[in-house]
Amino acid sequence: MKKFALMCENRHEFEGWFSDAAAVRVQAKNGLIDCPFCGSLQVQKQLSAPNLSTPKTQARIDKARIDKEAAETPASKTGEMANSNSGSGAAAVPPAPNPAPPASAPALVKSGGAAVMAQQAAFRQAIQQLRKTIETEFTDVGDGFAEEARKIHYGEAEHSNIYGTCTKQETEELLDEGVEILPLPELPPEH
Repeated sequence: MKKFALMCENRHEFEGWFSDAAAVRVQAKNGLIDCPFCGSLQVQKQLSAPNLSTPKTQARIDKARIDKEAAETPASKTGEMANSNSGSGAAAVPPAPNPAPPASAPALVKSGGAAVMAQQAAFRQAIQQLRKTIETEFTDVGDGFAEEARKIHYGEAEHSNIYGTCTKQETEELLDEGVEILPLPELPPEH
C-alpha cells in the first residue's frame, strides 16, 4: 500500500492509501473516492513525496512480496481467485473512510490484514488532522455548543466557526432545525 496526496475540486487536501497510482486514477475516474471534508467525487491525485528505498526497506518489501506470492499460490492451484488483488495491478481498493460516518454506521472490526490496518491508520490520521484543524481554527464554546450554534444559525450572533460538545438529543434537534453541524467521531486511543 502506498500513501497518495489527493485534492477535491474545492481544493480540500487529504491522503489515501492505494496499491499504486493506477488504482488512484481508476477509482477517481469511477467516482469511488470522495472528499472527507465536502463529499465531492471530483478528486485528483497530487504530487506526493517519494518513498526512498533503503536496504532495510527493500528487505521488508522483498519479504512482503514473497509472503504474498506464497499466499496466492494455493488459491491459483485450485482455480479460485483471491479476494483482493489478482495480479492485474488494477484491483480496486476501497477509498479512505469518511471521517464523519453517520450515527447508524456499523462498528469496525479490527482485522490482521495489511490493507485493513493501512485503512485504519489512514482513518485515524484523517480524524487527527480534522481535529487539529478544528482546534486551531475554530472557537471552543464547550457545553454551550447547541445554544451558540442556534444563535449563529438564526442570526442572533455573528457568524463564526465554533466547536464544542452537546448531547445526542441536542445534535438531533439541531439537525432537524437545519443547523449545519458536523458531529465528530471519537478518536480511538493510540496503542
